Amino acid sequence: MNKIAISQLYDGCYVSQEAFLDEKFILLSPEIPVDQELIDRLARWSYNHIHTNGEVAESPVQTGSPVATSSEGPPLAAIDHGRRDEREMQEASKKYSGYLQFAEQLFANFLQNGMLPSNPVHDRVKALLEDLRENKRYFLRVSQLSGSSVNYIVDHAIKTSIVAMATGSSMKLPPHRLMDLGMAAMLHEIGMVRLPSQLYLNDQELTEREKKAISTHPVLGFKILRQFDYPMQVCLAVLECRENVDGSGYPRGLAGDKISLYGKLLNASSTFAAMASHRPYRPAIDGHTIMKTLLTGVNTAYDNAVLQAMIETFSLFPFGTYVQLASGHRAMVVDVIPGKARSPQVRILTDATGKPAKEQPVTDTDSEQYAVTGVLNHEEVARLKKSV
Repeated sequence: MNKIAISQLYDGCYVSQEAFLDEKFILLSPEIPVDQELIDRLARWSYNHIHTNGEVAESPVQTGSPVATSSEGPPLAAIDHGRRDEREMQEASKKYSGYLQFAEQLFANFLQNGMLPSNPVHDRVKALLEDLRENKRYFLRVSQLSGSSVNYIVDHAIKTSIVAMATGSSMKLPPHRLMDLGMAAMLHEIGMVRLPSQLYLNDQELTEREKKAISTHPVLGFKILRQFDYPMQVCLAVLECRENVDGSGYPRGLAGDKISLYGKLLNASSTFAAMASHRPYRPAIDGHTIMKTLLTGVNTAYDNAVLQAMIETFSLFPFGTYVQLASGHRAMVVDVIPGKARSPQVRILTDATGKPAKEQPVTDTDSEQYAVTGVLNHEEVARLKKSV
């Protein structure tokens, strides 16, 4: 592969074949012109040349057939700057903290003053839905959203709302139904707030008496919400959030279509959110393991249509999952491609030798060479984060 000095490039020129950065990653394709912004950026990155089998041209080369992609690096969709991604994630985390603060105050006010007004909940769920739509790639990195500074129920309420509304959106629910679903998700364990915290924070096996106490929370939640005139569909969703489609759930042992769609969504979404959260006795579970675990419960605990929508939303390798590629690169999932549950879009973090990628570009994983082949464990993720 030849080298072209950056000084040979000019605004509006073309490179007749793919241009690579560091002989690894595609920088330009032949039909895209060089612009001054790219030239300035390369200078800031301290690159003196690019790699290509082509040459500088005044116009795009018409070959009549696609140019073969080099085997030296993955077919990159774009150069995604790690610093920008980090800023966006920090902004999403800041907003998430605001929702945690709201839920914490909401539950505290209920315990201290016996008040649970619906209007503030409605308004905050609406804001969360808007944030989710505008910043999906960051809010759906559920396991990276930290709620360690608040009661577990508070963190769980917001995470369940995010997962449920995102999944409901994939099921094409209209906005007003997503709002109902979000309210039910935020309050689905309001009955638990009245129970001793050691019941739901305990890392030991519960006694039969403790299990019976826990199983009362959907009924308590239903009664609380009815007391404050929440919509009946929201109240029923809270009542049914622990019902399994095979009839093995509680409190009423409902099965199949006797469970509302909201109830089915809450059951799966609540499980996803719980597994994605750090607990005193275990770290947060990676998204791929969560999806595999949920799929083992299809048509027993969880509704098949809900799980299919969840796969459409998160893929089999959800947002924020750290993965190994067939090429040897290590990467983090940053986006989901519709219809490609096994092939999410990832941000490259290291090259095939384990060396940190300088610019952390983004690539698709739908080719055999760059397919996702595995998920990094907690120790590997910790080392990777430290190195990059």
